[in-house]
Amino acid sequence: MIQLSARLRHREEVAPGHHLLELEAPDIAAHAVPGQFVHVRVSDASDPLLRRPISIARADKSSGHIWLLSRTVGRGTAMLADMQPGSPLDLIGPLGNGFPLPEAKAEVLLAAGGVGVAPLIFLADALQTAPAAHYVHGLYGAATEAALAMWLEFSGRCDEFACSTDDGSAGEPGLVTEILARELARIEGDAGPPPQLRVYTCGPRPMMAAVARICAAASIPCWASLEQFMGCGIGACLGCVVPTHRPDKYQRVCKDGPVFDAQEVAWEELLA
Repeated sequence: MIQLSARLRHREEVAPGHHLLELEAPDIAAHAVPGQFVHVRVSDASDPLLRRPISIARADKSSGHIWLLSRTVGRGTAMLADMQPGSPLDLIGPLGNGFPLPEAKAEVLLAAGGVGVAPLIFLADALQTAPAAHYVHGLYGAATEAALAMWLEFSGRCDEFACSTDDGSAGEPGLVTEILARELARIEGDAGPPPQLRVYTCGPRPMMAAVARICAAASIPCWASLEQFMGCGIGACLGCVVPTHRPDKYQRVCKDGPVFDAQEVAWEELLA
């Protein structure tokens, strides 16, 4: 964990209300792994008081740059959307536990929903450059075509790609979980799932709960990256706990996650 002042190199609106921030943060870029996040202080003033947790969408060790995808939902993220190149940002990171990569050659499905595409772009980079030759299926769902932020960046890192929108404005009409179920059935065929078939997901909670159910029914390992409001971001305040099936039921998203084995999450309680 490192605290540093990162300089904003570039900011781009990649979809309505979605901004991609490129930051100089060499110490974080050197250590970050897919699934981790940074805790961002958006102002030097005491208001807003709390930092904002934002997933790392890319990290380039050679340049020392990281990329963050921020969706404007309130005052703090609106301030990020207005920042100009050259501005400093106080970061703590990389934080949390990342996605476990397959140990051997695997067929991997990445199921993204909305802004949840960010950590899966980082994961796709890692899978494509891993020593084992993984085959990556990218699946991306959003409400509308305008909400498919960074879909070109995501699709370009995948061997196969499909997207869906609730209103049918891009890709297939319907839910990305419908594509996932169909793709898993196609891959499994009559012989059962390959020994190294893995699913990773990040997006709205109902979507991830559905992904977890589909994978449980097919006995396919699945990992989910959870989002949660946070206070400290380092496991001290217990403000981001979620219910799980682990012996210690309530787990901290910031410290014990944000990546969890999807079958360990108590989805019904989490969605209640």
